[in-house]
Amino acid sequence: MGRRPSRLPRLEGLPAAALVAVYIAAALAPLALAAFSATVSAGPWNEAGSAAGMIGAVMLLLQLVSSGRFEALSGRVGIDVTMAFHKWAAKVMIVVILLHPLLFLAPVTPEKLGTAFNLLVAMLGSSRYLTGVAALVLVVTVVLLAAWRNRLPVPYEAWRAGHGLMALAAVWATVEHILTVGTYSRDRRIMTFWLLLVVAVIAAALGVYTVRAWRMSRQTWQVTAKRRIAERLWEITVRGKAGERLSFKAGQFAWFSLAPRRFPLFDHPFSIASSPREGDELSFIIKEVGDFTDAIGSVPIATPVGLDAPHGSFTLDGVEADAILLVAGGAGVAPILGLLRDLAARRDPRPVRLVYGCRSAAAMIDPSEFRASLDWLDARASFIVDNPPPGWAYGVGPVSNESLEEILDGLEPQRVGAMLCGPGPMMSAVTDTLHELGVPLRNIRYERFDYAARPQSAKDRRVTAKDRRILTSFWLLAIAIIAAGAAFAFR
Repeated sequence: MGRRPSRLPRLEGLPAAALVAVYIAAALAPLALAAFSATVSAGPWNEAGSAAGMIGAVMLLLQLVSSGRFEALSGRVGIDVTMAFHKWAAKVMIVVILLHPLLFLAPVTPEKLGTAFNLLVAMLGSSRYLTGVAALVLVVTVVLLAAWRNRLPVPYEAWRAGHGLMALAAVWATVEHILTVGTYSRDRRIMTFWLLLVVAVIAAALGVYTVRAWRMSRQTWQVTAKRRIAERLWEITVRGKAGERLSFKAGQFAWFSLAPRRFPLFDHPFSIASSPREGDELSFIIKEVGDFTDAIGSVPIATPVGLDAPHGSFTLDGVEADAILLVAGGAGVAPILGLLRDLAARRDPRPVRLVYGCRSAAAMIDPSEFRASLDWLDARASFIVDNPPPGWAYGVGPVSNESLEEILDGLEPQRVGAMLCGPGPMMSAVTDTLHELGVPLRNIRYERFDYAARPQSAKDRRVTAKDRRILTSFWLLAIAIIAAGAAFAFR
């Protein structure tokens, strides 16, 4: 059988500015249509309640496609940013949706508080508003279960299925509420808008589980090798039986699933640890940390594999630098190793510096594993562990200002491109240190999956300048939408 041609690279996605514009346009479209409808205004507070309902409904619908699985959204900004926005937007959405019924009771003075409360109870208990109450309960439940996911005694796949089904149920209840009870539901243009938006987002969401499932069913990838490379760390190699190849960029990742469950519901994201130039095989470094990964070491050779790939923007594309710094922490070594292997395969002439840190030597890939790549480059590496064993011949951690300053010695910081992957606290600290040493923020890239403004862990109190910039952009987006809602209400 002849070699199956490489898949074409996926679309790189929309620029961040375009994504913001599309989000604002979608959120404000029903307000614009309502403002020019024939419906008579019911007063500023009622209009504010209607605005909150419409904005909250759009935000709920857009949550179905902002989870990171769509390259049109995450291709350029990165899945870490889209996932961070997905989590952040869920919290804002809850507030907006809760304001929806409350604003119809405003303004509330102390002497009218009891009356307002009774009206709210009557409203929530009315059969007329049953779908609205159901939507509210479902949305709050979905968000709370997502926030508590790591504490729930259920497998990840079960949570994921429940999360999706409850979200779809919330969408149905919300749209039913809008079309039957909404103040502006009789306007044909507004009704058409809601129907088109619902069809678009549900079709896109279901496409993940249909089109991609179909693609996986046609793939011939299978496990060809596995080996333990550190404590609870495995390297899994896959290859296509029909000469199948994947067109990807170093640093990207794949959604990875194993037979007999080669289906998007059961896949998990893992960075590709190999170079696109290394041939037909793909390498993944997977740590035993959960329901799926705990058994990764017992996967039989020749097990069929499903891949939804490539995804992610953690690549060197667009990084204008005269030298490359690669910083890995723990299991974050996977994409860093892929980048290093690709630099070596391309015989990149630029200076390359590698910093790899772990808590213990047992958890670290043997430094000799990196030699094959480092020897082809103008490279220097620093291997650091927090708790070194007797006779440890490398550095002692954690990664510090001094170790980063030492590894950058002889390089011009303004012309260094830094790629970071590892635990959040490490990336925050390293980003700040590199910035203080003169590396521009635009030249520092990392994959971080939590942009919480107030980190819960006492160990992760620092929010980098890069994080603050992203959070600021989120809040500016919210302020713009809220301001438009207020303008609609008090027009």
